[in-house]
Amino acid sequence: MSKSNVQERNEARLTTFFNTLLEELDGIGSLATGAQRQVQRARKRARFLREDLRPKAIADFLAINQKVGELQKSNPPSLASDPRVIGNARYFITTVLERYTSSWDEEAIQTPLEMSYLYSNWRFGPGASNGVKGTHTAEKIWQDMTCTALCEPLVRKLRRTNPYFVARDSRLGVSGTTRVEGSKLTTVPKNEDTERTIAIEPSGNMCLQLAAGMYLEGALKHIGLDIRNQQPKNVAMAKRGSSDGSVATLDLKSASDMISIDLVRALMPGEWFDLLMKLRSPTITIPSDGKGEDAGIQVELHMISTMGNGFTFPLMTLLIVALIYGFRTTRGGPSLYVDWANTCVFGDDIIIPVHEYTGFVDVLTKAGLVVNLDKSYCDGAFRESCGGDFLNGVDVTPFYVKSLAVEPDVYVVINQVMSWSARESIPLYTTLALLRTYIDGKVHLVPEWLNPDQGVLTSGCPKRFTYLTLEHEKKPLPKEAEPFSMPLACGGYFCPSQGGRSSVGDGLFYVPRSNKLPRVRVRRSRLPQGFLDGWDPGYRSQRDAAWVASMTAIQFSV
Repeated sequence: MSKSNVQERNEARLTTFFNTLLEELDGIGSLATGAQRQVQRARKRARFLREDLRPKAIADFLAINQKVGELQKSNPPSLASDPRVIGNARYFITTVLERYTSSWDEEAIQTPLEMSYLYSNWRFGPGASNGVKGTHTAEKIWQDMTCTALCEPLVRKLRRTNPYFVARDSRLGVSGTTRVEGSKLTTVPKNEDTERTIAIEPSGNMCLQLAAGMYLEGALKHIGLDIRNQQPKNVAMAKRGSSDGSVATLDLKSASDMISIDLVRALMPGEWFDLLMKLRSPTITIPSDGKGEDAGIQVELHMISTMGNGFTFPLMTLLIVALIYGFRTTRGGPSLYVDWANTCVFGDDIIIPVHEYTGFVDVLTKAGLVVNLDKSYCDGAFRESCGGDFLNGVDVTPFYVKSLAVEPDVYVVINQVMSWSARESIPLYTTLALLRTYIDGKVHLVPEWLNPDQGVLTSGCPKRFTYLTLEHEKKPLPKEAEPFSMPLACGGYFCPSQGGRSSVGDGLFYVPRSNKLPRVRVRRSRLPQGFLDGWDPGYRSQRDAAWVASMTAIQFSV
């Protein structure tokens, strides 16, 4: 089936599914809050193909970029906000970076930036790069690194510190770099009404942007905020806030695009500001046809970075934490300390005590950021953060259906419906019956510890069961990349050979990103010895597991 046919089938299925779901919920009568929120948010992340969304997203991006530029000229953050907030926030960031640097380099005393960290921790990003073919590291590593003019000296030094790059560049008699003007703008689906803009960065810039982002992540972890494990903490604190009203949740509009160069200049140490200015893309190419199929036009970027830049998210998190600290110092807060018992920051998902809400909203506004008042909660019993919605301490998070294009997608949705039904005690028989029609042949009932795209997760699975696996297209390592086979192997970028055995001696294969649908295979397995059923206590409570098993027996008899 062609890609366009798959998309058409997906949209038809999504439309039917949402109509069926809403009709079934509407027919129940008086709905609990969780069901009401499901009705309101059911279509939030559905991937409908709408040609009008891309030009709108690009126009919105350009408007934000222009707004940031105008704000910088008329109202620089260092002057607009309380100078005590800015000064203390800057002192906080500088001290945190100095202490983190000395934690891994005992000779770097009171040094906020040690460049050797970047040259030791660079890596290629997982997506596309401007001026480079392919998205996989095995495809990027043997090509010249693309970079902007200010970043080129740093990229060349990076290559000189790596013996594999030195050997490659010396053999070919090249510098290993290709200069480009900046990044390229593209869009990806966000929900049925919006597309998200993302910058495709030059590969050399991205390698060092990711290293800088890791540096900032390490500094945050050093003071108690681990970005990689922060989301559950936000969710837990949002639940607490909805129960006792002690904390407020804040959300920002287009936060990654609203961080101005002046704000970064005002808050970051001079060495870091200079580095970030060299690593960022000063311009971005906008596709004039709205589809990215032409050369496009170049636009100067007034924001420090965009979504797609390797340091955007940790930088945004660090800046907001510093503004919280600076704000608290004006109210007699502690020195060089953040109370994580009542504070959570994950990008633009912010949680602070209720009594700080109004004052901190003012600080954010003066810093050039825009608080999304429709998704920020200070009063009442509702709180929302990092995808968790709570009312009076009760989880009312809806499930979001993105796609029903292929069978693994259908299983994901079945498992979402099952879990939500168990939580709300609302059996959605008609909706599940519809989803059953999207599965050809036997329904795979699998243990709860498998992935949700492999079958229906249920404690009531048979001892001997079948499940789905996805097999992505494998490609042999390009000849040009063979000199880099050792670092690629150490990095885990290879997969088993096409025969299923180890790659050693059979050729080296990798899995590139592809627009093709992966092949779906049916595998057989059995419950481990001693297991009576497929219940996973870490996944579902015993009560929910029993509910799902009962629903499974009714809807999907073996």
